[in-house]
Amino acid sequence: MSQRIYFDNAATTPLLPEVIQTIHEIAGTIYGNPSSIHREGVTAKNLIEESRRILSNYLHTSPAQVFFTSCGTESNNMIIKSAIKDHHVKTIISSPIEHSCVLNAINQYATENNVQVIYLEPNGYGLIDIQELERQLDQCQHPVLVSLMHTNNELGSTISLEEISTICKSKNALFHSDTVQSIGLYDLDVETLQIDFISGSAHKFFGPKGIGFVYIKNPVATKPLLYGGSQERNLRAGTENIIGIAALAKALELSTIHREQRFNHLLQLNQYFRTSLINSNLKITFNTHEYQFNPKILNVYFENQPGLELILMNLDIHGIAVSAGSACSSGTEKSSHVIEYIRPGSLGKSIRFSFSHLNTFEEIDYCMNVLKKLLSK
Repeated sequence: MSQRIYFDNAATTPLLPEVIQTIHEIAGTIYGNPSSIHREGVTAKNLIEESRRILSNYLHTSPAQVFFTSCGTESNNMIIKSAIKDHHVKTIISSPIEHSCVLNAINQYATENNVQVIYLEPNGYGLIDIQELERQLDQCQHPVLVSLMHTNNELGSTISLEEISTICKSKNALFHSDTVQSIGLYDLDVETLQIDFISGSAHKFFGPKGIGFVYIKNPVATKPLLYGGSQERNLRAGTENIIGIAALAKALELSTIHREQRFNHLLQLNQYFRTSLINSNLKITFNTHEYQFNPKILNVYFENQPGLELILMNLDIHGIAVSAGSACSSGTEKSSHVIEYIRPGSLGKSIRFSFSHLNTFEEIDYCMNVLKKLLSK
């Protein structure tokens, strides 16, 4: 194909034309500091609050429970630190295949504050045992935070937020879910879910990098991660990124309008690619579960075979962008902590193909032909 094929949408997504237009309009017309009381400042402040309303409507919650941050990493750090410092959590239950920002934040804050950390044991698809979670919660005598991502960013496996939030509620445990890969594709009703914290990042749903958000069920009990001014109702100091906030809201608005259509298209692409791989002569197995998965992600394990050593580079040369793991481990060819956990010591290579509504069946056909060419030597 003459154009490049982008199958790395779990790492980041392209800006949609409507989002780019919003960025240009805001950058050229709204420049006031939202903390200023003059007209320019009030205009900027109104833009932020309108964007907050769009986000809170998506989450089915109050605007007072939604705060803008720089990214999912900041949001997750804020949540974990607050759970320990402000909610007096003494035990954290999580998974060893969470995003690195969650794992590193848990390790740092738990070590500093003498907090017990319990890691559940996911299966080969990255799915946890609900009964194991219940057993661990039953043994905890102190305040607990359960931190489990909705969609695993590498495997695509998804947990049941409804089931886990119900369990946490019955055990008086706080529940945090990193929903970075889910925003825009799932209807997340935080009130129905009774979830305490969630995090998101605009660049995963066709918005810009450098802007994210956090939902906090009880913000009154939460202290800021950074100290400074009174922005974001004293919870997130620093002059607001009004361009990023408006672009996030626009991207989310588009995702909400087209959610069902995009989801179905992703599901068809995912199933088509899975079927094509099954019907090929390639030596593969799937790291992504057949039923409990986010359709934007298909993680494939290629058994050790000729042509596999430089497969990512050769796919790139043929115009296909994919990855072997999280973008946060970029610059390395070694397996990520997620793949190392589910396939310890494996000699093959796991490749994450992640799609968007912009991808086509023709692109999958081309990718299949390239894979056969590269791995049939």
